[in-house]
Amino acid sequence: MNKKILVLLFLFIFSVSLYADDYIAAKQKLIGVKVFISGAELTHIAQVKLQKGVSNIVLSNLASNINENSINISAKGKAIILSVTKRFNYLKPVEKSVRIKQLEDSLKILRYSKAKLLNKLQVLSLEIDLITSNKIIGGKNSYQKINELKKMIKFYENTLPELKNKMLVFRTKELKLKKMIDAIRKQLKELNNQKQKPVNEIIVTVSAQQSTMLQLRLTYLTYNAGWKPDYDIRVKNINSKADLYYKGAVWQNTGINWKNVNIILSTRNPIVNNNAPVLYPWFINFYTPQSRRRLFKSNAFSPAAKMLSAKVETENLSNYTKIIQTQMAAEFTSSIRYSIPPDGKVHLVSIKKYELPAKYEYLSIPKLDKNAFLITTLLNWSSYNLLPGNANIYFENSYVGKTFINPFTANDSLTISLGRDQNIIVKRKLLKDFTEKKFLSSNVERTFGYEILVKNNKTTNIKIVVEDQLPISKNEDIEVFLKEKSGAKYDKKTGVLQWSLDLSPSSLKKFKFVYMVEYPKGKIIKNL
Repeated sequence: MNKKILVLLFLFIFSVSLYADDYIAAKQKLIGVKVFISGAELTHIAQVKLQKGVSNIVLSNLASNINENSINISAKGKAIILSVTKRFNYLKPVEKSVRIKQLEDSLKILRYSKAKLLNKLQVLSLEIDLITSNKIIGGKNSYQKINELKKMIKFYENTLPELKNKMLVFRTKELKLKKMIDAIRKQLKELNNQKQKPVNEIIVTVSAQQSTMLQLRLTYLTYNAGWKPDYDIRVKNINSKADLYYKGAVWQNTGINWKNVNIILSTRNPIVNNNAPVLYPWFINFYTPQSRRRLFKSNAFSPAAKMLSAKVETENLSNYTKIIQTQMAAEFTSSIRYSIPPDGKVHLVSIKKYELPAKYEYLSIPKLDKNAFLITTLLNWSSYNLLPGNANIYFENSYVGKTFINPFTANDSLTISLGRDQNIIVKRKLLKDFTEKKFLSSNVERTFGYEILVKNNKTTNIKIVVEDQLPISKNEDIEVFLKEKSGAKYDKKTGVLQWSLDLSPSSLKKFKFVYMVEYPKGKIIKNL
């Protein structure tokens, strides 16, 4: 029985070797990546020496999750391509990355060190057991001399603490080694989170009229990659323009390392449905009640990556990035080469740096917050081929917060808060002289008055906008009358009062507004 199994195994290996001899393995190199919003197009080149006749060339170590319809191969040399097929190789193991090999080597060294340490601990433990098991010299003999007992006590006092201190040191080292081993094991588990998958291979059948060197160029689309925009908005001071750093947050989990390659970021999304819609006849009929049916929602999974903001110190990126506006999208081509591992994490790719015209002023809404906020308005920002995305805000080299950039809005300016200024005092108080309720015929009149105080404790002039509001009636029986506004602009549609002030250092301004609400007796108004 065992001989039969050995024979079958030999025949299997022999058939595999014969099968392998029919193919020429060509070493390919990844030379470029075009990353879309979802998906990426990878380009490889391979050089292979061919003999006269028909040959099958194997291109291996390709990305996972390839769209077979996107495979495109061209050849340079005295040969023609007869066919192209894709297959899975279940026998070839996936090559380990350099990082995984380094971690595995470190794990072996640490485990060896831990084993040696445990041996030392075991020896120490035996020594201590040996000493403590012979507490009285001579066993149970009670006629020991006093000086021998004193020597024994001194021996215990000197030896046991020394041995136990050594054991404590070794235990501490063992604990450190254990923590390091656990950390490396967790890191390896993260790097090896993908199960063993078959290797993607493409078979190119070519015909050569004579011996020749052939260069193959392969491009294909993989779904396990993508990018989204990420921005930094940096303002040095209120006398400078705002710097907008446009970056791409790129992730990939294709199974191969993008090492030192040119990366193009495209705003196109080849995964979405690109077919133009078609109008079909619109039929109508009388409604017929039907029994309720339970609806189930399906949760579609899409690759995602957690993004951490990072400060990117660069010179003018315009010297390195070229923007090409194609018929359907924008492409950002950088002359800087990047290396992105297949870890599914976010890696930032610099795209462009823009200097945006900006104007600065303070804003305070004391009804909601008693602080004054420095506001910058970025102008003409919607003309820079931007995509919707989050932006990190920095003012005077300090992080302020986040905002969202939406280039599809109708406004050509973007307003951003740069933080609170404690040197501007804003107060709002209710004037008691106006807190009265009058009963006239069938109606009630309620009058409200507020005083607002603004003081500039800074050493420079400031411009500040102060806003408050009046209630807006949603019922024709409720009427709102503005009786005093102290020069404010009043928008009846929104109910907003707005004062624009220029304040010199240490100056103070007071103003008030008064309004009245009239409504029928016996009614109660909410939020008044």
